[in-house]
Amino acid sequence: MHSIPEIQQGLDTAFEKVIQYVEKQADDLFESSFSEGKWSTGEQLEHLIKSVAPINLGLVLPKKVLKWKYGTSDRDEMSFDELTTLYKQKLSEGGKATPPYIPKNIPLEKKSALLGKYRLEKEKLVKALSKWDEDAISEIVAPHPILGNLTIRELMFFTIYHNYHHLESIKSIQ
Repeated sequence: MHSIPEIQQGLDTAFEKVIQYVEKQADDLFESSFSEGKWSTGEQLEHLIKSVAPINLGLVLPKKVLKWKYGTSDRDEMSFDELTTLYKQKLSEGGKATPPYIPKNIPLEKKSALLGKYRLEKEKLVKALSKWDEDAISEIVAPHPILGNLTIRELMFFTIYHNYHHLESIKSIQ
């Protein structure tokens, strides 16, 4: 299983790859999507921020509050590959972002501020994770809107993969 420092490195790398790509992407593509009904780069970035912000809030709560509210895991923990396979399956079955995570139209003028907010959310996440231990991230669960209750470790795996998933969507905008 991936250790907390490895997960922190994975999170940092995933977020930074998105940031670097968006910074280099031509400005005229920021508001475009690759097909009708798909999100633009700005909307993808807003969705990623909306997705990680509640995780950041949860990670700084006292662990006993999370245990009381959501409980502990009663199953074997999924590996990174198992989690990403499950997520892809749920998407193929029609799983979509739920309303709190659906972005609004994002104009180019917000690009720099959005990138700054996204980077700040990454820094909060990596820092918050440092206050956890290996046992707790495999025991305590929190809800995911499509995947159900995940351990904190699984939630971190999801967050890493989720960034790469949206980076691929951003790369397809031309």
